[in-house]
Amino acid sequence: MARVLTVDELPAAELAERFGTPLYVISETILRERYRRTLAAIRVVYSEADVYFAVKANPILAVRKILAEEGAGGDAFSEGEVEVSLRAGVAPEGLVMNGQAKGEELLELAVRKGITVTLDNPGELELLAEVARGLGLKARALIRLKLPMEEIRRTVAPEGPDIADRVLHTVWGFTEDEAREAVSRALAVAEHLELRGYHHHIGYFINRPDYHGAAMRDLVGAIARLREATGFVPTVLDVGGGWAYPADPESGQGTPHEVPHPEDYAKIQLGPLAEALATQGLPRPLVLFELGRSLAGESTVLLARVQWVKEQFGRRFVVTDAQKHLLLRNCVEGYQYRWVWADDIEAPAVGPADLFGPTCTDDELAIDYPFPAVGRGHLVAALACGAYAQTFGATLNSLPRPAVVLVRGDQAGVVVRRDTLDDILGRYQIPSWLSGAPSPHA
Repeated sequence: MARVLTVDELPAAELAERFGTPLYVISETILRERYRRTLAAIRVVYSEADVYFAVKANPILAVRKILAEEGAGGDAFSEGEVEVSLRAGVAPEGLVMNGQAKGEELLELAVRKGITVTLDNPGELELLAEVARGLGLKARALIRLKLPMEEIRRTVAPEGPDIADRVLHTVWGFTEDEAREAVSRALAVAEHLELRGYHHHIGYFINRPDYHGAAMRDLVGAIARLREATGFVPTVLDVGGGWAYPADPESGQGTPHEVPHPEDYAKIQLGPLAEALATQGLPRPLVLFELGRSLAGESTVLLARVQWVKEQFGRRFVVTDAQKHLLLRNCVEGYQYRWVWADDIEAPAVGPADLFGPTCTDDELAIDYPFPAVGRGHLVAALACGAYAQTFGATLNSLPRPAVVLVRGDQAGVVVRRDTLDDILGRYQIPSWLSGAPSPHA
């Protein structure tokens, strides 16, 4: 018997018929369950911890609302990301403002609201203190660290040296020497700036948690040295995100494979953190995670309708109505999503297929992908695409972006409406000298 694709209790085919294609569909159940499981796994190992949502992974207001109801604070790189969280009901003190290019207006917003600012350079520290002084308020801040990652280089094989080098080549953070001066300066302006602790995010590189554990040993060593130099002891430690999740499209492996569970990540990252803190005689700070893909990724599928199937020169082209720009990291960063036939997700492959979208580019959704026999009108789906698809979505060939539907049990409702042509063209304007004027070449 065929196993049809469902989202919660609703068949994908019913959702596609009702709302059209292409269509993103989010499972509220999966989103809530993933957050609860992750938070529980972390607090079993390290009780003084909170899980924030990295809004950039999925800025849909309904997604943010669900996670706010679960208790998730959040990070923000922009005023828009701050506003999404506030509209979803997140308290401002539950937000962290990150980024390397924060201007005076953004810092003023953070100070007025009581949002913690992650400082990225010495000039920003001075500007934040100046903004706070001008407002007569006290800014809350973390200092972002960029460390040589000697533990990762030494203990994570064989990828450790490459991971460490890639971290050092990113733009974010203070070196340890710079951080020592920054801490001293922050303490000197304590009337206007409350230094809460440190931020240290290294992101996703491989789908193993051991490099996160090594990073914690590097981090605590730096904190201990900074304490010795400045006397400062952090009460907050933001360790960012970078956890993988079961589908793991970031790995570039398009077929199912084993990925560590949240319980594994929590144990392997936070166990070394707690041990290192105790060894250095440091009190346990509040640990903040900023997780995005691992919370939202599994919750969403992209439904697409097959338009045509062509067989030429030994290749099978399955042409759909979903352009690759709806899964942009597929083509720019090598992500590999799992594709299925919605009428039978366990149907055996009849050979490789090249899945394409409708645009004028090489609109490749998947190449040489083992796929069942499908034909015009059949419904296919990309699984586990809840992270970054909305953020990076584009409108090549002026194609409208899809609607997004949220499902809870047997209920379904639109949470992002489908673009209209007015949405796509409405931003364009014609200057006065082109409005009704004759062409100079006429």
